[in-house]
Amino acid sequence: MTYLIPIFIYMLILTGIGIYKSRQVKTQEDFTVAGRTLSPWIMVCTMLAVWIGTGSIVGNAGKAYQVGMAALFLPVGTFIGMILLSFIATRARSIEALSVPEIIGRRFGATARMLAVIALVIAYMVIVSYQFNAGGMVLEVITGKKDKVILNVNDTLTKNQVRKGYFQYEPPEDFTGTTKIELHVKDPETGSFSETPETVIVRVVPATEIIQLRQSLKSQVKELEDKLTAGSDSTEIAMQLRKLKSTVLIKKGTFTRIAAEGHDARFKKDDAVYRLSEVPGQGQTYIHEPKLTAHRATIIAAIFIVGYTMLAGLLSLAFADIVTGIIITGTLLIAFPVLLMKTGGLGGMAEAFAAMGDRPDNMKLFGVFSPADYINFCLPVFLLVMGDANQYQRIFASKNAKGARKAVIAMIFVALLIEELIIAEAWFASSLIPNPENGRYVLIYAARHFMPLALGIIFMITVVGIIISTADSFLLVPATTFIKDIYQTYINPKADEKRIVFMSRLMVLTFGVIAWLVSLAFAESTTVFEKALYAFTVYGSAVTPCLVAALLWKGATKQGAISSILAGTVTTLLWEEVIKGRLPVEVAKLDAVLPAITFSVICLIVVSLLTQERRPTGDD
Repeated sequence: MTYLIPIFIYMLILTGIGIYKSRQVKTQEDFTVAGRTLSPWIMVCTMLAVWIGTGSIVGNAGKAYQVGMAALFLPVGTFIGMILLSFIATRARSIEALSVPEIIGRRFGATARMLAVIALVIAYMVIVSYQFNAGGMVLEVITGKKDKVILNVNDTLTKNQVRKGYFQYEPPEDFTGTTKIELHVKDPETGSFSETPETVIVRVVPATEIIQLRQSLKSQVKELEDKLTAGSDSTEIAMQLRKLKSTVLIKKGTFTRIAAEGHDARFKKDDAVYRLSEVPGQGQTYIHEPKLTAHRATIIAAIFIVGYTMLAGLLSLAFADIVTGIIITGTLLIAFPVLLMKTGGLGGMAEAFAAMGDRPDNMKLFGVFSPADYINFCLPVFLLVMGDANQYQRIFASKNAKGARKAVIAMIFVALLIEELIIAEAWFASSLIPNPENGRYVLIYAARHFMPLALGIIFMITVVGIIISTADSFLLVPATTFIKDIYQTYINPKADEKRIVFMSRLMVLTFGVIAWLVSLAFAESTTVFEKALYAFTVYGSAVTPCLVAALLWKGATKQGAISSILAGTVTTLLWEEVIKGRLPVEVAKLDAVLPAITFSVICLIVVSLLTQERRPTGDD
């Protein structure tokens, strides 16, 4: 309650702002671009609040926990993208548009406009979905956990407990060795438990050996998978492979989540579908559930985000973002020296990482990322900055073109500062968190355990504010796009302002429900960092090239734009499942972003050159 009460007060303040501003919403421009009334100062705050989202506070911070100092390179894409965006901000504002697809449609026609809408909706629904997930994460962590329930032989577990990671094993502090856990799985048809148990093997190893053993285990799995592909004796190899895949490696003195593969989608969430038949001889197995489950917490977060966005659109978001932007900056500046001193400085961090054993490179700035990593991590962000409909919506909302350019120039430095502070503080905190399970949400964990109470509360409010602002903005954009580029263009061109505002709110609700469904459907093993890169790639490779061409290249044609959008979207969607596995190993290290943007740009240029109208010469 110490953290929840201030957060609820903050949410009530935001709600008050939304209700107050909702009375001023009379037209479509009021709802979508705040009546084009934003000053450069307000623009910087709202651009910062929407850009520094879950991808930064959870995704980049989580990556910093894994790789350490090298994560400071992650904002390079943002920095370069903002520099280039500042050169086209004036031109974008002078167009007097309401959406990015509208700009594309004006230049390249209805088909390109519709394809841009589809790519935008796909990408933004993924982004909103993990904002909902992140809101749930924060509420789950803040509310804390119930007391542990120690498990014994014949105790039963639900699918939800096993699937969500609430079923855990903790060895004795000084124990190293191998132990196992066996569970019988309930047959959903007969109601009886299986004769052959699911077996999970846990190997507890010294910290200094964990990296080598993980690599060895990974190599063994790959070798067996290759043998199966080559057609070797499948039964024996499949059994060996199953055993290796059910092996969990953990460091001495840590705990781990236990997951079994025997659950079935037909089981209800509260059905007891597992029964323990063997527990480890060393240590204990237990259930450690949160007081507020992630599923329920995500629903709460989604309801507030959708409701707040429906109130007044960008008019309410922009002015609430003034508060959020100031809190973000102030809190991160104060937390920086606090966390650094808590670690004992760089020397203390080096000693801590050395003792952990599994993160030997966390004090290294160079040599951690490969060239492919830099491309995979930085290029999607760069492409999103250059074409992000949220940033353009803020540019459209500026009082004038000069103010828009000033705001984007300021954002070059402000965004870089805030992103680097987030990564640095996550890096500091990671040296204090030896257990990866506690490091999953490193900054949230740090706020609760390593910061003074007052600062921790403000930091938690900052995280909530970041999530709400980003989710609201990424939810508003597809709603605005649908109304402007589909509803007003094809369904009801003569709709009056009152009807448009009503439909805009209805589409916020509709897309909010879709995003929540996406949050359920997305693979649970996928991290926020990976989800963010995927969404950025879909949008950046499909929309950014033709948007920039619409603003800057007179030679681009509608055929070139259409082929560019299709090439970027299709390459991204097919890369992992269809294309990547057929390529050489070195090429397969690349994520979809480089091939997607390459094909997109090539199609844009080549097809445009081939389809340009030839002007008659004097000899014709």
